[in-house]
Amino acid sequence: MQEEFTILRLKAGDEQAFELLYYKYFRKLCAFTNKYLNDYEATQEVVQEVFFAVWKNRNSLNTDKSIIPYLFQLAKNKSLNVLRHSQVEDKYQDVIKAAYLQGDYIDSHDSLLAKEIEIKTQEVLDRLPEQCRKIFILSRQQGKKHKEIAEELNISKKTVETQIGRALKVFRKELKEYLTTFLLTVI
Repeated sequence: MQEEFTILRLKAGDEQAFELLYYKYFRKLCAFTNKYLNDYEATQEVVQEVFFAVWKNRNSLNTDKSIIPYLFQLAKNKSLNVLRHSQVEDKYQDVIKAAYLQGDYIDSHDSLLAKEIEIKTQEVLDRLPEQCRKIFILSRQQGKKHKEIAEELNISKKTVETQIGRALKVFRKELKEYLTTFLLTVI
């Protein structure tokens, strides 16, 4: 009965009900999520996203069902998304490493293609908005984590994630033909 009342209060936009839910389940969700990710910082980000999704979608919460399975299912799905994204990044890094390891065997065409990609990448980077470019460089070229970038630039982690996502979208669009060609020459 208490949980049903909490969900009703949440649906009404009661921030105190949301805080109660947050404090009651935050640690439990972190422990659950960390079993998938084994990275406490990533775990906390996922759990924060879970609670953001609950708040954002509070109007569609079902008062007839317990919210607990919903919270844990969201945490599981978001954790699996993080793992899938990580696998994709690892795959592309492996392809690029393989290309560099074959460096002695790269012919002049491949060398020219690599130089062209490098130039095009720099052009795309230079055209990004200033904050987006700065965040992308800190993340991808300097290897800083989202939290470190947020603290250094005095912005939220969500802003960092959004800006990196925008930059990657531009890169994917602008370098699509090169990536396809590059993958075909490596594979």
